[in-house]
Amino acid sequence: MKTMEQVFASNKIVPVVVINDVAAAIPLAETLLSAGINNMEITLRTANALEIIAKIAKELPEMVVGAGTILTRENFLQAYEAGSQYIISPGVTEELFTIGKEFADKVRFIPGICTPSQAMDALNNGINHVKFFPAEPYNAYNVIKALASPLPQLKFCPTGGVTIDNMQKYLELPNIFAVGLSSIVEAKLTAAHDFAEIKRRCDEAVSIVKTTINK
Repeated sequence: MKTMEQVFASNKIVPVVVINDVAAAIPLAETLLSAGINNMEITLRTANALEIIAKIAKELPEMVVGAGTILTRENFLQAYEAGSQYIISPGVTEELFTIGKEFADKVRFIPGICTPSQAMDALNNGINHVKFFPAEPYNAYNVIKALASPLPQLKFCPTGGVTIDNMQKYLELPNIFAVGLSSIVEAKLTAAHDFAEIKRRCDEAVSIVKTTINK
């Protein structure tokens, strides 16, 4: 099982994917890989999400496939059994903390948080990589920046309103391990099989990451 540092060593982008078209799964994953993005979060918001996770995990092992919108223990188990290598929730509950600890040696659990208390809860449950959601509505940039001093061991992936236009400010913070972007893999583009536009957006996002990291 790869560490979060290993997964995001080559890039700091989590494409947040809402997809129901099984036929588009592999072409989409291949498009992301061709842009240098080696992971993708498939949200459990569609009927075929678990089938798509399983297909990518089996047919394209070089892609680190994760599952998002995990709300319950059942969701967690379904995502793990489908082949997810990391599991992300929009928020967190004791139920999710518990199963996250049960499966800590099998799959990475990244809980969603948005307050200092939730950040401390994550650390107290052995988790040092979290999602900050929803980022822009909750002024994530200033909150994450402020938490760097008291909680330096905690790393964030802001998601929700983060776009190509505003991602750089987050990447410049020392306690960011990735940014979650849905705009580079818009559902309408995937549904239309417009992989050329998806590739263009991914290339732009990757370019911003490289420019920011190399400053």
